Amino acid sequence: MCAMTLNGLLNTGLLGVYTNKIAMSVVAHNISNSNTQGFSRQSPVIVTTNPINLTTIGSGGAALSFGTGSTVSDIQRVRDEFLDLQFRETSSRLNYWENIYSNVHYIEQLFGEPGETGLRNMYDSYWASIEELKTDPSNEAAKTQVVSRAEELVNTMKDLNYRLEELKNDINSEIKLRIDEINGYLKRIADLNQKILTSSSMSGSPNDLLDERDRLLDKLSELSNIRITSHSNGQISLSMGDKVVLNGSSYQEIRSLTIAETNDAYYAYVGSNLLTFNDGKMSALFELRDEIIPSYQQQLDEFGLYLVDTTNLIYKEGWDSTGTITGANFFADISTKRGFEDSRFFRIAGNSDVFHPDTIKHVTSLSSFYSDPSIDLNNFDLYSVDYSATSPSPYDDSNSIKYDSTNNAIYFDDTSGFQDKLLVDIEGDFLREYGFPTKEIEAYKIEEDYSIVPPKLIIPGEIKLEVPNETDPIYFSNATDLVSKINSDSGGYLKALEREIRNDQGDLIKKFIYILPTKKVPNADLDTIVLNDIDGSLSENDAQRITLDALDTSKPTLNNLLGSNEKIEMSINGIRIEINPLKDTAYDLVDKINATNTGVTASVTPHGSFVLRAGNLIDFDLKNVTIKGPEKLFNALGFIEDDSNNIVTLISPDISPEQIDEKFSEADLLKIDNELGIVNQISVSSNLKENPSLLATDLGYYDINYSPTGAGNVSVWDEISKMYDNSVLDNGRVGFSNFLGNIVTDIGVKGETADKMRLNSEMLNSEISLEKERVMGVSIDEEMTNLVKYQQAFNASARVITAVNQMMETVINNLGVV
Repeated sequence: MCAMTLNGLLNTGLLGVYTNKIAMSVVAHNISNSNTQGFSRQSPVIVTTNPINLTTIGSGGAALSFGTGSTVSDIQRVRDEFLDLQFRETSSRLNYWENIYSNVHYIEQLFGEPGETGLRNMYDSYWASIEELKTDPSNEAAKTQVVSRAEELVNTMKDLNYRLEELKNDINSEIKLRIDEINGYLKRIADLNQKILTSSSMSGSPNDLLDERDRLLDKLSELSNIRITSHSNGQISLSMGDKVVLNGSSYQEIRSLTIAETNDAYYAYVGSNLLTFNDGKMSALFELRDEIIPSYQQQLDEFGLYLVDTTNLIYKEGWDSTGTITGANFFADISTKRGFEDSRFFRIAGNSDVFHPDTIKHVTSLSSFYSDPSIDLNNFDLYSVDYSATSPSPYDDSNSIKYDSTNNAIYFDDTSGFQDKLLVDIEGDFLREYGFPTKEIEAYKIEEDYSIVPPKLIIPGEIKLEVPNETDPIYFSNATDLVSKINSDSGGYLKALEREIRNDQGDLIKKFIYILPTKKVPNADLDTIVLNDIDGSLSENDAQRITLDALDTSKPTLNNLLGSNEKIEMSINGIRIEINPLKDTAYDLVDKINATNTGVTASVTPHGSFVLRAGNLIDFDLKNVTIKGPEKLFNALGFIEDDSNNIVTLISPDISPEQIDEKFSEADLLKIDNELGIVNQISVSSNLKENPSLLATDLGYYDINYSPTGAGNVSVWDEISKMYDNSVLDNGRVGFSNFLGNIVTDIGVKGETADKMRLNSEMLNSEISLEKERVMGVSIDEEMTNLVKYQQAFNASARVITAVNQMMETVINNLGVV
């Protein structure tokens, strides 16, 4: 319609009325949805209609462009896509950390730290009962308490593992529910995509449908990280995790499937491909179920496994209070009942006693010598005390001390061996001076003084020994008689010697009688035998209890086992371990193996059984490493029977179960189940629970074979109590007490970190949400302003129509009238 006509002008005014009426409708829609969640405020897009170019009388012949009014070309949402992207990313991160924090905090409560019912407290109570038993091994109540406290500790571990397993099962069930929830969102989004496509082709922007789709995408972002690709037709493609799950109106349903041998654990699949979630609640749920909770279950298993095995290997070497029962376990057997193929090769213990080889003739000084000291033993007061010899004899064989220039070392090379004799340093100025390992023994010393008148001589009397084979009283009349009678009538438990002190003229000044224990006395400890001082004979003779140095052969160097000083090598996973038999003991080999950090740890039991265990680095399975070395070394450690000089593979991943059983037929093996939950198999021996008085306490002493010392000996629990701090757990890094402390610390740190990350994510998400709401949210004040603006424009347009009506009335009724 020509804009120059009155009808054209009327149409322009009418368009203004309709345009502003539509704009007011948009404002009304915004106001009515001001509290609708996810609603994006809308804005009318008002544009001019196409102009008309005309030449009029008033334009002087020039063509003018006349506007024809306005129209609403579209109604658009006010929304910032970048803020949407940021909001969804931070929402995924926030929900991830919220779920990690809440569940780790719950796990922290399960461990009950600090508290009286926590695992650490139960362990400390068990250890306190051990210390109480050590103070009075004859106390039956103390034995009962050790058994009871151990059972409480085991039950606490089982209960904790049960609750962790229940938490894991609950999370597994939630994973399935959340997958179903995701599928519901995908179905609704796909349906909305179809509606949006239809609506877009028929009319303008389907804003309310787009809002609903964005609201669902926001919900979906809480569960997983999502990536959205927008298309020109208003459709979107959606990627979740590492898979495309939706494209337009079609989507792939995510299936929750279980995998064999995973205890019915649900996993998400798109088609036949595993779907991995990288963020959001789903990522947290999978991480909790598959990593965090199993890690604490594994640490519980490790704690229980090492507690049982280390305790049992020590305990079964001890005797009970009657001295008759040995070889029993404190904890019940936890070895797998399955075949070797379905189990882990956790531990091997050799059948040799590395402390008592057939002969101990080599003892190496701990000091270094850069030249041969050329020792003359005639200048020192060393005595060989042999329980089978007639009497102690001076040790003056200088040829038995040799110098090794390669190792800058001196060492005893005594062909007769030290296994039956003590080498005692009466004056104490040789063994320590030359750096040989020593131990202190106690002896009696009696003095006769000839420098006074009358001389102080030994007073006749009698003494009696109470030993396993009780001897008759020993009567003596003088010093020589005392020495002779002890050497002949003490059953080999004691030996005596005389030492004379003379002046330069050769006159006797003093005589000293030393009464010494032999190796027949347990640990050469005089307190383990009772020496009755009948009628106070020892007191009358002023017998003094003194301490002397003796050569310590309890930790023999490996050349005693190997019969050679030649250096050798073994390796674990290619990491070389150099062994110097002249200087290294079994304990040194233990330290060298543990220092490799390969997951293989070593130890030695009190009776000399060499032990190799698998740590968590190799999943508690020795088959996961390769151990090579000289066959004679592995034979000396009691692992295998052959003892050639060949380099052999002791263990490797290629060795078959049949080969392991055959190769280690004489060794003690422990095979465990593959799955978590080993703590569920742990229990105190049923015999001990029924009769705690059977508790073993005595490791005995060595005299050709091991023999019980007596009911008062608590060496079993002395050794077990060392486990409190001994570094055997976590691949030989920490002891039992610190291991539990590390678990609690790890949970606390993990919880604190999750809480901080949760708060940070919450703050960032909140700020973005506020900014997002500022952009898309409805402001009543702003809408009222727009309402007034559009109302005034509407009124003005209506006034144009009124004016045109009056103009038309003038033209029709009055134009040409005079």
